Amino acid sequence: MKHTCLLVILAVASLGLAQAPPATQKPLTQDQVLGLVRNQLGDEGGAKLIEQRGIDFEPTEDFIKSLPAASASEVFVQALRAARRVAPAGAGGKKPLDQIQVLALLAGGVPSPRVAMLVNERGINFEPNEDYLATLKNVGADDVLLTAVRAAKRTKAEALSAEVAAKHAQALNHLARGVKLRDEKLYAEAEQEYRAALQLEPDNPNLHFALGYVLHEQKKWDLAAAEYRTVIRLQPDDAATHNNLGLTLDKKGGLDGAIAEYRTAIRLLPDDAFAHGNLAIALDKKGDLDGAIAEHRTAIRLQPDFPGGHYNLGIALYKKDDLDGAIAEYRTAIRLQPDNALAHYGLGFALKGKGDTDAAIAEYRTAIRLQPDYALAHNGLGIALKGKGDLDGAIAEYRAAIRLQPDDAGTHYNLGIALSQKGDLDGAIVEYRGALRLNPNLAEAHAGLGLALGQKGDWDGMITEEREALRLNPNDDTAHTDLGAALGQKGDWDGAIAEERAALRLNPNSELAHFHLGLALGSKGDWDGMIAEEREALRLNPNNAEAHAALGIALESKGDRRGALEEYRAAYMLDPKNATDKKNYERLLHQVNK
Repeated sequence: MKHTCLLVILAVASLGLAQAPPATQKPLTQDQVLGLVRNQLGDEGGAKLIEQRGIDFEPTEDFIKSLPAASASEVFVQALRAARRVAPAGAGGKKPLDQIQVLALLAGGVPSPRVAMLVNERGINFEPNEDYLATLKNVGADDVLLTAVRAAKRTKAEALSAEVAAKHAQALNHLARGVKLRDEKLYAEAEQEYRAALQLEPDNPNLHFALGYVLHEQKKWDLAAAEYRTVIRLQPDDAATHNNLGLTLDKKGGLDGAIAEYRTAIRLLPDDAFAHGNLAIALDKKGDLDGAIAEHRTAIRLQPDFPGGHYNLGIALYKKDDLDGAIAEYRTAIRLQPDNALAHYGLGFALKGKGDTDAAIAEYRTAIRLQPDYALAHNGLGIALKGKGDLDGAIAEYRAAIRLQPDDAGTHYNLGIALSQKGDLDGAIVEYRGALRLNPNLAEAHAGLGLALGQKGDWDGMITEEREALRLNPNDDTAHTDLGAALGQKGDWDGAIAEERAALRLNPNSELAHFHLGLALGSKGDWDGMIAEEREALRLNPNNAEAHAALGIALESKGDRRGALEEYRAAYMLDPKNATDKKNYERLLHQVNK
């Protein structure tokens, strides 16, 4: 049984982007200001240029203090302090981030390096004191983000009234506590903090965005979608929120709506690799593998060093039966992130599909070493070990998978197969029933249970289960074969013949169907028909001792004793422990030699 895994990427790219006031000339950058001083223009002329053009950064005290040592005049330094701050044209006129926006990005699941990139690109409109930096660190900001905030371009924010400033500070405190709680996966508590912040600033889209994220994590899909739609009402062109709304709609089962939101996010921000990746996953779920692969490739082109993108492309290629392509993508994901357990599992799955079971086992073991609680990897390893004939090893891995994920019907079914092959029919029956308790429509489990019941002599139970398997999957040739065998055991030869013929219509090369059809025909007295079917079974598998024995019976019944003797001898040589084959061979040998 195959098991697959999609890595859903829950991430956002940016918050609302608004245009800054136009400037007639580009503002000076920090490097340009330094260039003026180094080129002996750190005087009144340079000061006048600063006054005319403004600057696109917030000069730190350390930077300002370094200028006189480089020969800048006091007039130049004062002009720099008083300079008009203008957002850089290269940033597309995007407004600088405020304190709440930086925290809200973290609250929305954006990785610290990505937030740092936005801080570097857009700057900030506040002076980050040590308390704020400590808050960022406390809620998960890494050193890259903290450094970016310290060095960020500063633009003065609009002055707030004392009352508004107090509410803003309180909202910021609630948001900070909420992010900390979110990091601890205390989503309900984080939700309360975000709602308290919204009581203070009800029209703040960043707070609605943060609230949408924790509602999503609590699987409150309708409420999360409502919050994201509020953000879109306040900021219709916010690509990040369209992306996250798509994720929520996807979870609700609204794939068409999710795809529409991802496409909107991409229209607003064409270079958002995460939106392309999420669109690819949604298209995959819709069955559009070609569209999914195209979107995965776009995501990888935009962000070639993201291992998850290569992993997801590997999944889609596997589904297209491009095993070589899938293996290449999984290997790339592992090169980028050697400890990626998912990629090692995917690689093992693809290698197993290519028939390289030993390499697959090595990858599954690596995945388990990296993530011991990875139930799918234990199950995959069990399948590979069973393929190598190591039933004890397979059973141990299936049991490990079930301990970790007891509600997976497929693993119970796999364990049932292994136990049945070990001869533990009672254990197999328990596992098949466990699989069906979890998934009553698992046709394979009904078929496996039926076979185990038949091996225990419960032909009525076998017939019931095989019929149910065929109701769920009428094209299962093996279930038709097994049902025919059970009907034969009950003496219903016409029913048996009908089932075996149905099996052969689906699979003309079914050795067992030919064998059982031959037995049924012989039981009806059709020896010629039996001989033909047993010969076909032996053409497909010359080592089928039971078919040799059955052919011997048919030939002897037709009077061909020497032909029968050869078949009894072949059966006896293949299965020396079979007393019946030995008896028939010795009996007929004695008669022929008289």
